[in-house]
Amino acid sequence: MLASKRVARLKKRSGEANEAKAEIATKAAAYLRVSTEEQVQHGHGLGNQERAVRAFAESQGYQLVDVITDPGVSGATKPAERPGFGKLLELAERQAFSVLLVYKFDRLARQIVYAVTAVNDLSERFGIVIRSVSEPIDTATPMGRTVFAVLAGMAEQERQAITERTHGGRREKATKGGFAGGAAPLGYSRDREGGLLIDEDQAATVRRVFELRKDGATLQAIADRLQAEKVKTQRGGRWRPSQVGYILDNPKYKGAVEYLFRWQGAETHVLKRGKHKAIVKG
Repeated sequence: MLASKRVARLKKRSGEANEAKAEIATKAAAYLRVSTEEQVQHGHGLGNQERAVRAFAESQGYQLVDVITDPGVSGATKPAERPGFGKLLELAERQAFSVLLVYKFDRLARQIVYAVTAVNDLSERFGIVIRSVSEPIDTATPMGRTVFAVLAGMAEQERQAITERTHGGRREKATKGGFAGGAAPLGYSRDREGGLLIDEDQAATVRRVFELRKDGATLQAIADRLQAEKVKTQRGGRWRPSQVGYILDNPKYKGAVEYLFRWQGAETHVLKRGKHKAIVKG
């Protein structure tokens, strides 16, 4: 008895699909991500990651079709919201590769739900497996997927611990009158210990703002005056009333520090005499 034409067609399609899979079986793409803070503190820069990925691809016989990067992107950002990862998905849709190489799995995401979702999505939609070049995990196997989930959970716990320590450190520093992080405001620069030093050139602008306000000028009038005199803003942009208002309302210029810390539903307001020198009299 002969098989029906329908079965013959199904077998043909299956054979073509297997040939297509075989064609890209050794093709790999690499995804690299680093935040500025990580690059400075841990040395896991994009260059180091790329060298490791390329060496691994060569050792495994993979043809590396592309190396996609997301520089300066936080691991807390969902993969789908990153420009580099979006390009990776476009390659996956074109069936350009079957193996995704990462330096570490936390390059996908620090939060376990995002990391696991990204892995499962690539696997279910495109049949792509993910391999870490610095961790012995292959998501093509059930054991590899289990180990990945465990490590992703540990990475998330570590991230939460780091966030908590950082928050506690900033709050402690603020309660002692220290500058608790962020960009130095106009008129100051950062010293080696993370404190504030007066930048005399910029401080002259700050004093001018306070003097004009004392003479009765509106925020708009002050912004217009500074713009007409071609006084530079901190970022070189145009002076706006909101910037003037921020300067006038910032306690740091009068030698104080003020922060509102929010953590796990609680708020802590800190207003202390600062360790830095005031630019204007309080």
